Amino acid sequence: MTDKPIHSLVAGTVAGAVEGAITYPTELVKTKLQLSGSQQYLASGGQPFHGAIDCARATVRAQGVGGLYRGLTPMLMGNAAKAGVRFLTYDSIKARLRRADGTLTMPRMMLAGVCAGVVEGATVVAPAEAIKTRLINDQCLSKPKYSGAVDCVLSAV
Repeated sequence: MTDKPIHSLVAGTVAGAVEGAITYPTELVKTKLQLSGSQQYLASGGQPFHGAIDCARATVRAQGVGGLYRGLTPMLMGNAAKAGVRFLTYDSIKARLRRADGTLTMPRMMLAGVCAGVVEGATVVAPAEAIKTRLINDQCLSKPKYSGAVDCVLSAV
């Protein structure tokens, strides 16, 4: 029995959204730490963080616990789309690589995985990461440039 492509897409999308919701505070702190050493951040009056815990504490102090989830929606959308595309592409390519008897060799499974990763990276990961980084950087500035995710996306297009 073969699954319909929509099943792969939905499974990946849901998995990606759940993953994004769980890991977002860590992703936010990591990105803030990376950006805190930039000239733009320092020129705008930002103080460098002294590690991940300091960054998380400063974020909660300045914005409350919700600050650890600020910007979650674009990340969820990107993660959901990324995983949905990866699952759909992997299962679609895997189906085409099966032998006539329905078997699938390890090298063919690996090829399907590589292809899925390339499609995922080219179509979703690169644009989503760029938007996520811009939004997180923006909230570190004393005078934010973007009014929200849609404004950020439109300015990038």
